[in-house]
Amino acid sequence: MTLAVFSPVPLPTIGPTNGERIAAGAGLGTPDRARLVERIGSWVDSPAMTALLGEFGGGRRLAGSLADRLRALEEFSATRWDYRKGQFERHQAVGETFMAPTDARIRSAARSLGLAGRVVPRNRRFDHVLVLGGGVRTMMARADLAATILRQGVRATSVAGLGSLRPIPEQNVIAARLGLGDVATEGDAVDEALRHAFDAAPATEQRSGMTETGQAWWVRFHGDVQPPVHVLAAPSTRTGQRANTADTLIGWAELLQPASIGARVLLVTTDIFVPFQHCDAVRLLGLRYGCDVETVGFDSSANPWVSPVRTSAILQEVRSAIRSMQALYEAVC
Repeated sequence: MTLAVFSPVPLPTIGPTNGERIAAGAGLGTPDRARLVERIGSWVDSPAMTALLGEFGGGRRLAGSLADRLRALEEFSATRWDYRKGQFERHQAVGETFMAPTDARIRSAARSLGLAGRVVPRNRRFDHVLVLGGGVRTMMARADLAATILRQGVRATSVAGLGSLRPIPEQNVIAARLGLGDVATEGDAVDEALRHAFDAAPATEQRSGMTETGQAWWVRFHGDVQPPVHVLAAPSTRTGQRANTADTLIGWAELLQPASIGARVLLVTTDIFVPFQHCDAVRLLGLRYGCDVETVGFDSSANPWVSPVRTSAILQEVRSAIRSMQALYEAVC
């Protein structure tokens, strides 16, 4: 089979896509649920997804309702692309290698599905830039992309880094090598990376608290740079587990920046996480608050801060995207 290059598949969104205009008097605060469903269906039924399934023996076209097709995709991905096997952390996944032609075809299909090549935002003005959290090296790459986007002329009112209180003291050695301060938690890694990328001084303000369920959180504010930078170490909504992407988005909307109806939000992450984190944000910020979400990710195949990702890791995140599409569909319907 020769290498096929597929057109990019649009991800579900609340606001207008490139080239579309908002009708006079129409705001972004009312989600177009029919269009969201249409976009989810287009992603599921795309030539890229069909080709990707075919690489793993799932060559038959998905049938039934969209709910049925999503369910079939989730079940297939659980059988073939779940390298984590129930492990919570991504680094615990056991990978797989592929012959070069197969590897190239997988990556081509994944790029079309949104897991690569989405570095530059379509829009040029946002209310908020949200930099999603991670370890030290990942945060350096994401913070650098956010700062680069703004320096190249994209406008934003505020920047927020979203992390958790997950302990990562073992990464202090890496932080020290990069000239950063101590990183006891993921939130500290987010803070240090954003300070480095935006040349910000230590926090000028800080506040903290506990949720009703006893989950701690804190917020730091860097007002010496423009746009101003906030960093949130978000509380978890699940007892005994660290905050995940969804928790940090909810924390931003409820604790840091009450999400205004129709706010334009740019998410900054890693390229292979773009589809799943975008769909989570559309579900949590778009449907709940009417926010228009766009998502970009740094190029993980060639970045000075992180090692290139394995193809099996890309497939794992195709599975994550399928599950997030499924959750978004269920929330819409």
